[in-house]
Amino acid sequence: MIKPVIVVVAYNRTNSLERLLNSLQNAIYQFNDVTLIISIDYQDSEENLSVYKCAEEFEWNYGEKIIIHHTTNLGLKEHIILCGNKSKEFGAVIILEDDLVVSPGFYNYAVAAAAYYDNEPKVAGISLYSYEYEELGWYRFYPKNLGKDNFFMQWSASWGQLWTSSQWIGFTEWYVENKCLENINIPDQVKNWKNSWKKFHIGYLVETNRYFVYPYHSYTTTIDGGGVHYVNDSRQNTVSLINDSLRDDFNFSSITNDVLKYDVFFQPIKRKIYISKLEKEIELEFDFFGTKKQLNYRAEYVCSSKLAKNIIHEYSNSLMPYEDNIINCVDGTNFKVANKNDFLESFSFYQKGEMLYNTRKIYAIKEMVLVVLYKLIDKTTKIFI
Repeated sequence: MIKPVIVVVAYNRTNSLERLLNSLQNAIYQFNDVTLIISIDYQDSEENLSVYKCAEEFEWNYGEKIIIHHTTNLGLKEHIILCGNKSKEFGAVIILEDDLVVSPGFYNYAVAAAAYYDNEPKVAGISLYSYEYEELGWYRFYPKNLGKDNFFMQWSASWGQLWTSSQWIGFTEWYVENKCLENINIPDQVKNWKNSWKKFHIGYLVETNRYFVYPYHSYTTTIDGGGVHYVNDSRQNTVSLINDSLRDDFNFSSITNDVLKYDVFFQPIKRKIYISKLEKEIELEFDFFGTKKQLNYRAEYVCSSKLAKNIIHEYSNSLMPYEDNIINCVDGTNFKVANKNDFLESFSFYQKGEMLYNTRKIYAIKEMVLVVLYKLIDKTTKIFI
């Protein structure tokens, strides 16, 4: 039986830590010997001392409580890596940064998922968080659901995650030899993250063709957006929590099911699909949000929201998940299938506005202006036709 230790990662936010600890206290545990570690990075400040006092005064009713108050500032990357190393001592570790809260059944799900995937070499971690918006452009994310409890993605979880010792050791052994991500096919913005353990773990997933397990319903949520990497409070990361009790009927998916796998761009992994205009089955890569560059494409044919020349076929965006429009041959003008070299890399503001209008995402001010201009021009054009 795997009984993960819970490691809370704290720094200088007392209110956040107190809120997370209270949600942990109110959760349901099938064991009475669950170890809680509160790991506090160092800062010479009153806030840091207040965090330590909060941890010291907190009464944990389900097992041993351990406080680690570091004497030098580690930074987030090294802090997470040190916490991940606890999996070697305890067999498995649940990492929770202090801007999270958990659902009552989070630990039960974690234990069940850890047991199910512990001996699966293609699984490199288990997420307790479920995305509503992807992290590259804040597009609405619709993973395929076949009635199971989870899917798989080449994207490392950082808002509540579990590693077994074997999963963590696999990453750390790779990390020692791979400090450069330049030649790994991951988004450029990920490569540019500062003080990030996560970009290296994402690189590890892609380079070794491994996946994180993701639930369809979230067992954790962010509640404070402000922090090391998010300066301001950010609501797009706040999701609804599943309010379940103890379960023994989890229906986990097999890693061999490619329909339930997503790549590092939050896109379905490339697969063979029959295209009626070509009268044959082709290997098709997906880029529904247009967040991939040509250099990221790994298949000869791509389906994207981006503009292209020599279009083979066009599909609608009316079905979710979006890949269902291609599988069910729903014609439209939203997604184009073309050779990878025929997609355009630059667009007019009107074309960009059309692309944004046809996808569901959280808009920045500049993007909102483009969408409004597109709709006005489109409406004006139709009046004079």
